[in-house]
Amino acid sequence: MPLFAGALWGNVAIALTPLTEQAMRDETGQAAYYTNYIAPSGSGTGATTSDFGFFTLGLQGELALNTNIQHLQLGCGGVNGPGCDIDINNLSLSGNPGSNGCPAGASPASCDAVLTNPFLRLAIKNPTSLSTRQIAGVQFGAQNATGLLQSGDNTTTANGINTLSGYVHVQSTSAANTLTGTISTAPAIFPVYNPGSGPANYTINGQLTALGGLGATANFTLTSGTITIPGFSGITFSVPAPTVNGSRVTAITVNPSATLPNVILGYNPDNNDCGGLGIGACNQYGTPTYNSNYSAAGSSGTYPNNGTVGTQGGPVVAQSTSCFGLGCLILPNGGVGDNFNVHMYAAIQNISAQVAFVQPLGFVHSLPVNSPISLSLQQQSILWPGSPSDNVAQKGWWLGVNNPVYLGDLKPSAPINLCADPTSATTCVFPQFAQQFNNYLAGHAINSNDLFGLLSGANNPNSSIGAQVGTVGLTPIAITLNGVQLSSQNTIPNCYGSLKFC
Repeated sequence: MPLFAGALWGNVAIALTPLTEQAMRDETGQAAYYTNYIAPSGSGTGATTSDFGFFTLGLQGELALNTNIQHLQLGCGGVNGPGCDIDINNLSLSGNPGSNGCPAGASPASCDAVLTNPFLRLAIKNPTSLSTRQIAGVQFGAQNATGLLQSGDNTTTANGINTLSGYVHVQSTSAANTLTGTISTAPAIFPVYNPGSGPANYTINGQLTALGGLGATANFTLTSGTITIPGFSGITFSVPAPTVNGSRVTAITVNPSATLPNVILGYNPDNNDCGGLGIGACNQYGTPTYNSNYSAAGSSGTYPNNGTVGTQGGPVVAQSTSCFGLGCLILPNGGVGDNFNVHMYAAIQNISAQVAFVQPLGFVHSLPVNSPISLSLQQQSILWPGSPSDNVAQKGWWLGVNNPVYLGDLKPSAPINLCADPTSATTCVFPQFAQQFNNYLAGHAINSNDLFGLLSGANNPNSSIGAQVGTVGLTPIAITLNGVQLSSQNTIPNCYGSLKFC
């Protein structure tokens, strides 16, 4: 064996030999790291890519990452003053179950986000001048990142993303540059106030005419009673997709328009009284369908299904303020000051709502990501290479997500309250209803064929009259929604066991 080894190796000379230029060109391979330099072509005074020299050190490969950060705060009290550029609680980056090799139903803790070709990049102002060159910004990023970015927990209180400086384009799906959603409204009771006892903008005035004015015509003010506004479900909307693009953003606003079903106002449960003059022949404008199991706003009874919907809630009380006509002569005090129980019947059509949807970022908890992504710090505005033209990173810390993130439909977890604050015209639609109803009644007298009911009903709480209001068309109603919990923004714990955040 020693002789064989000596024969095999003893006389072999090993030495390095130089390669020719051609031989070097013929060699192929790939380094783990790469460097790149983009020279400036501008003056160095603006924010475009041409104004800086960009030096990049990158890793050619994929980096798997699964991380939890209990509280991420960047740029607090820095160049942008008090507060933080980025402030996020319970932030996690993991694989996204059901995509990119992470099985559907898997725990995010068992899957990793993947950063493809991560890099470090420097923006240098005046890179060719030894005396004036300086670092204008530093960027940490990846040519692509796939995974699930989560923050906070989906509750009725905004949490997770407190402030965000950056660029994130949000849309429902990849099919179109839109954000779609579905909302429902909760049933509500519009209270009729005696003038002086409630908000002035709730008062409703009108004119009631019996037998075309041959009997009596009375100007009136509604003084008590309720009008039940039914709940609406399945109201869909679509708006252009919004973009978070700014420094220390706390909320996004979209302005969808929604069309509501027609409403049949008034329902007389005594169907035998709808013939002849009776209680005004009940509703001449249509009959809604009914669901005996439906109850709303604290009242129970027979309420309509959605589709063609209706209201119910007993008669309202109208107090006459003036009266003229033959019928007034036999009424107490000439018909002035009399109280009448009135069943109002109407068809309310063309109802639409213009919604100001102000959504704090603290109600957005789950962002699936498949995009070039970066986190940068700069002392002035910089458009980093490869970024969309409107993704200009602002002074301070900046999170840039180049491709859209898809949230699916926006669906509030609970029906919207039409009057969250009765004292606020922006969060309660009742003053708008009253104003539009008054505008209509100012030009349209309420008609009744129930002259006997009008004459006998004065100050008689046991008697009611039926009055036909007409077909009412409303102008768009403005609704402001501030901070709505979304059913589509549930988080998945990025932990093993029972822990929600680890």
